[in-house]
Amino acid sequence: MITKAIVATWLAFAALLGTATWDKAPEKWNLSDVYRILQDSPWSPAAFKLEGKIAPGQVDSQTGLVTDSRSNPTDANPVPGVQMSRSKAQPAVPVFWWSSKTIRLAEQRLRQLHNPTMPGGPLQAQELPDYVLVIKGSDQLRILRDAKEDLHDTVFLELPDGATLDLGSVQFVEGTEHEDPRVEFHFPRQIEGRPTLDPNFERVIFHCKASAKTVRPFQDNAIALRAEFKPRSMRVRGVPDL
Repeated sequence: MITKAIVATWLAFAALLGTATWDKAPEKWNLSDVYRILQDSPWSPAAFKLEGKIAPGQVDSQTGLVTDSRSNPTDANPVPGVQMSRSKAQPAVPVFWWSSKTIRLAEQRLRQLHNPTMPGGPLQAQELPDYVLVIKGSDQLRILRDAKEDLHDTVFLELPDGATLDLGSVQFVEGTEHEDPRVEFHFPRQIEGRPTLDPNFERVIFHCKASAKTVRPFQDNAIALRAEFKPRSMRVRGVPDL
């Protein structure tokens, strides 16, 4: 009997060690858990490809062109970037699968851990009617809101079969004391009654390209990236979370 009890205890401990961070109750996430979810998880890929961007530079007063010269900078108030953890560098352009409950619960838990006066009750996240991907950051919000391009032409999801899912709508959310500025890209979950994404897809690639109409010297003035998500891995306790 004692041997069986020891074996059972060991198996339970081994199972706990093998539990993914996001399979734990959100109320039990510590800062390390939250940072992992927000910075390197199936819903927030740490590695993606920047496909090229306009380098920050100075506007030549005679030609109107942007140069790479950084002499005599005039911008004394650069737009701050997004930083969640000093121990782990953030991607140049943080991209999140925002419609997942995991990401939004992690955001709530982060605020809860940073502010002990907040209520410590159960965290909740409602299902969103669309698939929503988010790009965070003040510069990113500025560029995308002031884009020369029609974002419906330059933002889309690339599906495994070579098809694409077109952008439905865009929302620009200003930052607050507790939230970073963000741009929300909404994609339909269904078209003509049929699901647009299969949760068993091996990968879905988010493409985003835009350049600002108003060029600011010494700041990024364009975005061109692709971020790869793996829906098959985006599960919590075995259930898809898209």
